[in-house]
Amino acid sequence: MVNMKRNNSGFTFIEVLAVLSIIALATIGVLALRDWAASNARVADAKVQIATIQSGVQQWRPRNGTYTNISIDELSKVAAVPTDWKSGSSINPWGGDISVSVDGDDATRYVVSFTNIRVAEEGQRLVRDYSEIATSVSFSGNTLYVTFQG
Repeated sequence: MVNMKRNNSGFTFIEVLAVLSIIALATIGVLALRDWAASNARVADAKVQIATIQSGVQQWRPRNGTYTNISIDELSKVAAVPTDWKSGSSINPWGGDISVSVDGDDATRYVVSFTNIRVAEEGQRLVRDYSEIATSVSFSGNTLYVTFQG
């Protein structure tokens, strides 16, 4: 009689698959959480930039009476917004431009726009957040427009 006992050391294929599946699910969860956090950070940064512009516009208006000729460059020249913003090119959280202009229908209103918003959900979130605060707000293509009353 021959004793044919197998050596049972190591992991079975099923055990290895189970461990790899758990690692894959954990990785997917971490990546989704990272994307969610990055999205929240971009939206929060945009809100901070809009608040900075609102504050800067209030400082700028008394000097000029109305919003005629308002721009990021003009606000930057008088340090109403950070001076390194200059013309507003490539400074928003998505790498696009920020602009401020007078509303064509009412010189006591101004329009803030953000270009190059690549994630539509983030643009729509900003629309929801500003819908009760601003005179009007819209997101079209990849550009956000927020109109404020002075």
